[in-house]
Order: sequence, then C-alpha cells, then structure tokens
Amino acid sequence: MGISFGRRDFLRASGFSAAMLALSRVRFASAALAVDGGVASKADLRVLQPNDARIMTAVAERITYTGDPTMPRFSDTDGLRTIDNALLQLPPDVPEQLSWALWLVEYGPPVLIGQPARYSGLEAGWQDIYLTDWAESRLQTRRLVFQAVKNLSMLGYYAQDATWPGIHYAGPWAPRPRRVVPNV
Repeated sequence: MGISFGRRDFLRASGFSAAMLALSRVRFASAALAVDGGVASKADLRVLQPNDARIMTAVAERITYTGDPTMPRFSDTDGLRTIDNALLQLPPDVPEQLSWALWLVEYGPPVLIGQPARYSGLEAGWQDIYLTDWAESRLQTRRLVFQAVKNLSMLGYYAQDATWPGIHYAGPWAPRPRRVVPNV
C-alpha cells in the first residue's frame, strides 16, 4: 500500500516549496523596501508601492532593451511615473492584481526555470529566458500577466520624448500640451 501522490499534491508541494524559498530570500531591512536609484521616488508614485516599482522597473528594463546604445534605459526615463499615472485611470482592483502579478514574476524563477534567484537577481540572459517562458506559457494566466506587464512597459517607455529619435518619430504634427494628472 503506497501513498498516493497526485498532480494536485505535487503542485501544492511545489507551490509551498516555492513560497518558502521566496520568503527565505526576502530581506526585511528598510533598505530592501526602498526604491532603487533611477526609479521615481516613493513620494512621486501614487499607485505603485516601492517594491512593485522596483520589480516593474527590472522587468521593463529587459522588455524595452533594444541593444541600441543611443536609446535610454527604462530606468533613465520617466517611464515608471507614466505607468503609475496610467494606473490611476483604471479601477482600483487593477493595481492590486498587478501587484500580485509582479510578485509572481519576481519570485517565480526557482520553480519555473530552476534558477535559485529572484527575477531581479538573474543575469540578463536568464531574465530574457524567463520572460520568454512567461510569454509562451501554456497557461493563459501567465501569458496574460506577461502581456499586461509588457504593455505597461512599452507604454511607459515609448511615451517618453527621449525614446522618439531612436524609433524615427518626430513627435505629434500639431503641438498639444500633455495631459497632466493632478496630484491627489
């Protein structure tokens, strides 16, 4: 009489193991929760929490990387602030869902690609492999998470005037003032 170990038991055990690995890597010092340099400060962001901003920046850095040295890095632009302003326009449950999605992206590498590190701690090549794994996953939820993060990254990055010369865009034909979302 052997013990039955089905698919759900395996998923539950692997999920628990991944959660324990992720928790073991979390640093509770205040410095770990601070937003990295180059990213909008906590005071500038109204929707994204500091940890979400850090993860979003790390993901957007790879998604928007063109290899062109004349193009600015995502973290050198106001892309994160643009994303934060876009999230202000959405229903309040969307930022919470994004926060959970970013958490899954950050702490998934040990389970999903077998790398014992958080996403932000992976080398660039492994980050690309990992993002491709999300984009091509057989699970629709993972593909949707990737598309949401990719769309926000592209919106934040290519909305910046500094990126326009690299894509040969001269700007709008008719000058118009940019819409500014008032501070709440």
